[in-house]
Amino acid sequence: MTDGNHRRPGTRDNNGLDDEARERAREHLRQRQQAEGRQSGPAHAAGREKHADARPQARSATDMAARAAAGARYTADMASTLPKSALAIAAAVVIAIAGFAVFQCTRPANEPAAEPEPIATQVETADSTEASAESEPVRFEPTPEALDGVPEGSGLQTFALAGEDAPGLSDTQRSAIEDAIDNAEEHGDVSLVFYNLETGKGISYDADTTVYGASSFKAPYALYVCQTQVDTGKIDLEDSCQGTSAYDPNSYYNGGSYPLSDLIADAIVYSDNNAFGSLRDAFDSEGYDEWVDGLGLDDVHYRADSWYPWYCARTSAKLWTEMYSYLQTPSEAAQLLNELTSQTEVSFIREALRTTGASVQDKAGWCADSDPLWNGVCDAGIVTLDGKTYILSIMTGMPDGDTSYALYEDIAAAVFDVRDTLA
Repeated sequence: MTDGNHRRPGTRDNNGLDDEARERAREHLRQRQQAEGRQSGPAHAAGREKHADARPQARSATDMAARAAAGARYTADMASTLPKSALAIAAAVVIAIAGFAVFQCTRPANEPAAEPEPIATQVETADSTEASAESEPVRFEPTPEALDGVPEGSGLQTFALAGEDAPGLSDTQRSAIEDAIDNAEEHGDVSLVFYNLETGKGISYDADTTVYGASSFKAPYALYVCQTQVDTGKIDLEDSCQGTSAYDPNSYYNGGSYPLSDLIADAIVYSDNNAFGSLRDAFDSEGYDEWVDGLGLDDVHYRADSWYPWYCARTSAKLWTEMYSYLQTPSEAAQLLNELTSQTEVSFIREALRTTGASVQDKAGWCADSDPLWNGVCDAGIVTLDGKTYILSIMTGMPDGDTSYALYEDIAAAVFDVRDTLA
């Protein structure tokens, strides 16, 4: 009695093959293996050692087709010796092998290949964010403190308060400005700051040189009164203030009491000295120096010898930057200042830029004295043209007079002509 794993010679196995047919099959298999270059023994061990982390690779279509063809030849050789039932079974096996080869060739070799996609998405997102950041302009907030970034020192300089590259001037532009300044400096010092409120780019010349500001300080002082007295409810625009006779006894504002709004209006529009003196007498002791300190200013504090300070273009530009911000608020006092600064009776800047069509809100000052220390032709304010807004302050120590006015306007025109480089 034998078990099912042994067969006697001359008997057929479960597939219907006799010993002779089985021997021919083995011989054919050995020949096919030799033709394909295969060797007996555990050759796969070396491959496993070399590619320990690699996944099994799918066989190529050529390899699988060759194997299928070899199987077909084997079947043909065997056909003459096989019974019909064995032939049918062998044909079925070949068909199955061919089908499996097609499946292996058409199936993706590594189905979870979508894993790197999130990495690509992250790279694309990073690139998109970087491109967006590059295209987005640098945002600038105009504040008095920002004007600390205006260059110190002498000479014509350009700057960018938002941290970008400073604008460049052409040789023609630089020469025009410097020639105008040189002509004016034959009569007194010059200090200027001009910048774009949106970009923070600008030009300056001796920004910290102080001159006698004369009446140019009347609008900034009115700003102090409106911000700290009117908007806080300490006084109303229609409340009365005591007039002064300390400066001009022939002025309309000579003693008596006058509405606060009238004093502010005539000090700005008509540059009335007694109207301005009345404001100073009423409000100098109501927190003026604290307001000045809050804006970071060091050359316009209260002084007993003059209502009008000696100050520089940097300080003037800071004051008008604060004025610009205040005029954007909805307060009644802000709307009043918005109207008054557009109606100034004397404006060197408006005259210089008349042909450009620019809108100017400003306050000028002028004085001539035997002592050059008290000479001054100054103007500063907000200039708007083509949807762009600028702060322009030009302070000079020239004496009051037509010659000085013409020289001043030459500087203003040459400076404003470079506005496009500040975009």
